[in-house]
Formats: sequence, structure tokens, C-alpha cells
Amino acid sequence: MSDPDPRETNARTLAAYEAAAERYARAQFPTPPEGVIGFIDSVAARLPAGAAVLEIGSATGQDAELLEQRGLRVRRSDATLAFVRSLRARGLQAEHLNVLTGELGGPWEAVYANAVFLHLSGQELARVLARTAAAVIPGGLLAFTLKEGDGTAWSSHKLGLPRHFTYWREEPLRALIAASPWKLEHLGRETGRKDDWLQCICRAP
Repeated sequence: MSDPDPRETNARTLAAYEAAAERYARAQFPTPPEGVIGFIDSVAARLPAGAAVLEIGSATGQDAELLEQRGLRVRRSDATLAFVRSLRARGLQAEHLNVLTGELGGPWEAVYANAVFLHLSGQELARVLARTAAAVIPGGLLAFTLKEGDGTAWSSHKLGLPRHFTYWREEPLRALIAASPWKLEHLGRETGRKDDWLQCICRAP
């Protein structure tokens, strides 16, 4: 059996978020897991006060608030229009942006994407690594997280609608980053409530 067409998996995954954005927001915990907070702290510690950060996949905006509390300036964005509308309704600036096809702007001092790139295929992730590297200043950062595991799968967990996930192991991920414009600065593991995570921080030349 051939691999699924990434265009189809992306479209179905985005459709799930559009249809169930409110359900996703209700399922969020009031406070992010300690592992996410620690990741945000690690990112903020590597950036100067007031650094401009493009967040890919802001969703409810929870991570952006934490980044701003640490003195960073965050540009929220999401490929799901329902999330963008919700953020704007709260008086926040948010851009409708698909990281695969949209204009990333910049140059940013960092790009941040928590639990976003896990929906991409390996080839798509390689493209995104190149695209984000072109959108940051020299020495800028890319911070992102992926689910740890093998292969790909559809899951209806949390939304009740299917979303497509790509799972990663450390060595293939290291190899992909090594072949990209980025230099891996940190690769950590975090035990999640349902899945384990790989947390990556990369620096541009």
C-alpha cells in the first residue's frame, strides 16, 4: 500500500481543527504541562528581552502568553482560521498562516512551533526547516516539538475527528536537521500524558 498523499492528510487534519476548534480549546488544561513550561523557559533563556518570535500554530494562544510573560514579542499565527478568529475576538493580533505555503515574513529572532510539525511528513518537515531558516536573523532560533514513536497514524483523540501524525525517533531527526540549514542545539525528551515528546531547539548559522 502506498503512503497517503500529504496534501490529503494535511487537508483532512486542518478540516478537523476547523470543525472542532472549540472542542480543542475546552480540552486544553488551564496550565500547560511542566514539560512545556520548561521548554518555553529554555527557549526564552536563549533569546534577548524583546526578541521577535513568530509562533506557528498558536491555537488558543496559551504558549504565546507564556512567551510574552518572559519578555518576548510574539506574532501569533495558525493555519486554522477558526483559531485565528478566536484570537482576534480576544483583541490579539493573529495571522492566518500555513507554514508550508504562506509568507513567513521576518526576519524573526525565533520561530516557535509546539505540537505543529508532527502533522507533517518527513519531506514536508525538510521543506519547513529550509523555509524557517530563511525567515530568521543570523543566529536565530527554531524551537519545535514532535511526538516520539514510529511511522504515521490517524488519531481521533481529543477532537473526535481524525488528525494525521508523523512520529519520530532521535537518530532520524538528528539526520534530518543535520541536512538542513539549522544546527541542533538541544534535543530533549519529555514524557507526556498520552505520548512522549521530542523537544528541539536549533540555531541558524
